[in-house]
Amino acid sequence: MYPFSLIDPPTLLLVSIAVFTLTGIFMAIAGRIRGERAYTWLSVGALAFATGWALNLSQYVYGVTVVTLPVAEILLLMLPLCLLCATIEFLRLPGLGLTLLGSAVTLTLAFWVLVVFIDNETVPGAMTSSLNGAAYLAVARLFYIHAYPHNLIGGIIIGAIVIIGTAFILRTIFLMYGVAVSDALGPELRRQVLYAMLLIDLMGIFMLALCFPLFDFVRTETILHSTNAQLTQLAERDPLTGTYNRRVFITRLETELQRHRQTSLPLSLILFDIDHFKQVNDTHGHGIGDQALRHVVETAHRHLRGSDLLARFGGEEFIILLPETPLAGARGVAERIRGGLEGNPAKFPHMAALRITSSFGVVCTDERHRTMDELLGAADLAMYAAKHAGRNRVRSEPLQDEEPTGRLGDVAEICA
Repeated sequence: MYPFSLIDPPTLLLVSIAVFTLTGIFMAIAGRIRGERAYTWLSVGALAFATGWALNLSQYVYGVTVVTLPVAEILLLMLPLCLLCATIEFLRLPGLGLTLLGSAVTLTLAFWVLVVFIDNETVPGAMTSSLNGAAYLAVARLFYIHAYPHNLIGGIIIGAIVIIGTAFILRTIFLMYGVAVSDALGPELRRQVLYAMLLIDLMGIFMLALCFPLFDFVRTETILHSTNAQLTQLAERDPLTGTYNRRVFITRLETELQRHRQTSLPLSLILFDIDHFKQVNDTHGHGIGDQALRHVVETAHRHLRGSDLLARFGGEEFIILLPETPLAGARGVAERIRGGLEGNPAKFPHMAALRITSSFGVVCTDERHRTMDELLGAADLAMYAAKHAGRNRVRSEPLQDEEPTGRLGDVAEICA
């Protein structure tokens, strides 16, 4: 009776031949679909592995020959070497050509040793087991260094490879120990231990072959998520200042207006324009003008809540949506941004600090300003009133000179 199984080694090998042949075909199809060369290496390795065991199994019929032992062992050894090449391809690492050259030299020397010691019961198995173990552990190291060792899939792959490589190394030690102390191991114990190691290796190699597509899927999902995030950023954000663009602002304003109609909570807008911005571009160049826009955005953000929304509305025009904020509160926010710009000149390398000011128009929802067009029109009128009054000031609609206060206040009194 063999451990862990009710089937004998020849039957186990037949099952393995079928499984790895199907695995090789699956990898070839996956490579065709994905356009990933790593799958080609996995396919070649799996098919070589299945062919090697088929030739090895033929020893029961033809005995030990050059084909049933050296050629079979070389084909089995091709799987970890192909796995090494597949890992380099998967992880986009350099050195594939050098790896192929080293693999060719290793296989040639191994074939020569196998032919020379073809009648020896220990040397062929010990040599190929040690080479297999070294190749698998090299793959594990590559994954550990380059493939996110804290990732679950990467951890599973590394664990499977270490188990396989360790089993091959233990098989080498066991075979060499059997030579040194031949009387200590009976033939039945020797067969059972080698069978157990064969079973562990076959299960581990098959699990490893399935982990590669899973790793590829996780990596593809990560890339897709990152790409979607970048596309969302491009679709929603102004590329120069990083603020939301006009389309996002209009969508959010429609949502907040609908909520305002349901709850009657105040909703305010601040529309502001940088004063004499054309002169900044004409005098200092568009590079300084771009930095000035970013300076304005950074200053404005320091005075906003998380629920507020700042968007670039035009060239040097910005607009702020202030949910649940009455007119006096919105004027206070605008005044603080205006003061922040006035008191904090923009600093640039190799030139004097540049004083940047803006003119602000503020509006709040009321009986006359219920729709989006009415709010935007009123904010625009108030902003131009600030410009006509001398710039660098805050004006609100209805046009009057209220003193700015905090955000809290009597909503009925301020917005009526």
